[in-house]
Amino acid sequence: EKVGRSWITKELRRKSYDDLNRLWYVLYKEKNMLSTEAHFARRKQAYMVQPERKKKVQKSMAAIKAVLGERKTEKINAHNLLMAEKEGEEEIAVIEEIADTEEKK
Repeated sequence: EKVGRSWITKELRRKSYDDLNRLWYVLYKEKNMLSTEAHFARRKQAYMVQPERKKKVQKSMAAIKAVLGERKTEKINAHNLLMAEKEGEEEIAVIEEIADTEEKK
């Protein structure tokens, strides 16, 4: 029986956080099931059926981590940009206030 392919980062970028979360747990359960299957195969001194499945699950999970890491970086950068803009506005207000007080003297 042919096994599906792993998820690629490009596909996962289009998914919502909730979809990625659900997919992560599906893959996590699959990973645990495959680990159990590998354990039983070793105990019986047999080969695991379609061992490439484990690599595909690992690649998919790594792709999800990469996408979530990208999103986190984007969010941090956006926050830092916003904070820098606010600090710039505050500095301008302070400079204007100093200029006003000097004019009154």
